[in-house]
Amino acid sequence: MHGTRVHNSHRRPGAGVALLACCLIAGAAGCGQSGPELIPVSGKVTLDGKPAAEGGVVFISVANPMSKLVGSIQSNGTYSIINRQGPGAPAGEYRVTVLVTETPKDASGNYNGLPRTLSNKKFSDPRSTPLTVEVKEEAPAGAYDLAVTS
Repeated sequence: MHGTRVHNSHRRPGAGVALLACCLIAGAAGCGQSGPELIPVSGKVTLDGKPAAEGGVVFISVANPMSKLVGSIQSNGTYSIINRQGPGAPAGEYRVTVLVTETPKDASGNYNGLPRTLSNKKFSDPRSTPLTVEVKEEAPAGAYDLAVTS
C-alpha cells in the first residue's frame, strides 16, 4: 500500500539516541581489552655509554611495519613504550629507532630553541637502524636497553 504510515505514539523523541549512547558505552566498557595482550616494555637509552637525557624511541613491528609504538626518553635515560591500548607492546620482533636530542635552555631552565640531534642518524632511520628487540613475557633485566652512538 502506497503512502501508508504507521504512527507509533509510544515512541519518545530521543529514545534512539539514548539507546545508541548505551550501546556505545557498553561497547567501550567491553568484557576486556581488545587486541593482543600488552607486555610492559621499559629500558634505558645510553648515548656513548652515558644515559641519554632527551629524545624518543620507536618500536616498528617486523610483522606489520605500519604498527609503530613510541616512548619518550626521560632525563635519567629511561623510556617506556605506549600505544593506543595503553602501556606496553604486543609480543613480537621489532626494529627500533632512537633519536637522542638536546634542547637549549636559558638560565632559568626554560627551553629557548629547537632541539639538536645528538645520536648518529643511522639509529633514527628504520632502514638503517641496527637495533632490534624481541618483546616477550618475562624478558630478562636489560632486554630493552638501547645503546647508541653520536
